[in-house]
Amino acid sequence: MAKNKTLRRKDRKDRKDRKDRKDRKDRKTRKAKGGNRKASTGGSNWQDSVMKVYKDMKAADPNVKLGDAMKRASELKKKGQL
Repeated sequence: MAKNKTLRRKDRKDRKDRKDRKDRKDRKTRKAKGGNRKASTGGSNWQDSVMKVYKDMKAADPNVKLGDAMKRASELKKKGQL
């Protein structure tokens, strides 16, 4: 009985390995999905606003990160100042 169980486990592992190899091959050869989206020509108003805030903050403090500017721009937008 024990021998039979180990054979079954080994067969499952072999089947899984074969499937993994097949999936890898399919991923290499299949055509990429999508590709119909058009690239935007410029940044959105939000991106422009964040970059403006970032540049202002960066001029005052060179250690400012973009994430800090996003938070500040979000606060300003909620207050209606952006």
